[in-house]
Amino acid sequence: MLREFLNNTSSRNELKKSVYRFIHQRGHVSKVELLENYQIPQTTMTRMIDDLEENGLIRKFGFGESAGGRPPVLYEITPDAGYLLGVEISRTHVKVILTDLQFQLIDQQGFIITQEHTPDVTVSDILSIIRAFQKKHEKADDALIGIGVGAVGPLNREKGVILNPELFPAEGWENVPVVSMLEEAFAVPVILNNGANTAGLAEYHFRAVFDESILYCISGYGIRCGFINNGVFLNNKEGDVSSYGHIIIDVDGRACTCGKKGCLAAYTSINALFAMINETAQTEAAGSGSDLETAEELLRRLDRGDAVVRDIVLTSAYHFGIGVANMVNILHPEAVILHGLLIYHYEAYFDEIVRVIKEHAAIANQRHIEIKKGSLGEEAAAVGAAIEVFYNFFE
Repeated sequence: MLREFLNNTSSRNELKKSVYRFIHQRGHVSKVELLENYQIPQTTMTRMIDDLEENGLIRKFGFGESAGGRPPVLYEITPDAGYLLGVEISRTHVKVILTDLQFQLIDQQGFIITQEHTPDVTVSDILSIIRAFQKKHEKADDALIGIGVGAVGPLNREKGVILNPELFPAEGWENVPVVSMLEEAFAVPVILNNGANTAGLAEYHFRAVFDESILYCISGYGIRCGFINNGVFLNNKEGDVSSYGHIIIDVDGRACTCGKKGCLAAYTSINALFAMINETAQTEAAGSGSDLETAEELLRRLDRGDAVVRDIVLTSAYHFGIGVANMVNILHPEAVILHGLLIYHYEAYFDEIVRVIKEHAAIANQRHIEIKKGSLGEEAAAVGAAIEVFYNFFE
């Protein structure tokens, strides 16, 4: 029923969809609030509310505060009237999540990307997880509203294709039509976007401040950023949020994987940290042990107080802060949200990034900017992908 309702684009249904969207966005709404927002006859609003309730799309939640008379009835959307799927495809792992219509997590599962994970193998594993979710939670195909995919780029978002991601461990990840591969299995909308964008959208939604802009930055094996203004992504037709990592912070600096010098990623990506730590250890005979090759070992050396690792990581935080400050000065976000392994694991790294951003952001930005860690952690990109596919019905 919900899928039919959302797919109905008739002018008569669009108003009803708008009311449904308003209730969804606000959480709990009274008829009085709806009438104040829509300025339509009370009889018309009553008919729409009754119709939405009779079809199981909204339900009574409780009562609001009384203004002197009877307390108003509050309505909310029916969260289990359908379900959504969100998928994250990164260089290191895949995560699949199942949510209700309020984007609350019902289940999640993932797997590590290995050299054997060609596109066909990866999509097959994703479909196996989805089918397992459906069986476990008794979710029928016709209740599925859509599938969102947040992936490493670059992408052709319009055609639903992953183009040629850097540093992917498996072969075959060039021009992968991931949207059509999923659409073959499920007759629902499938939307592809960059994982940094979908993660930013998730943070934006749950902040519930719908007139702000946020800059979401991921520091990992690549530097990826998403910018959302009033719920709208910054136009990026190429679908390559990794381009933020190629901001030049030193024109004569370190060589980058893109072939240029001085890129932000050349100082801040995980692989760049490995390279700088190993170079320093060899040059100074610093005694940090064998070559650093894994993120787990990087964290262990930090936890042991390895001076070489600590100093290089904090220098990297300084450079990351410079790069983000440049983005802040151009984009003027109200909030900067930082995500990444070191962000969550090493407080001094996060603190140094915040210090540098505030020091180098323009005065006007310093007055109001909020800088924080991501609140959704590793689920952000997949949850945001599910949110985007739901939002798409109301555009």
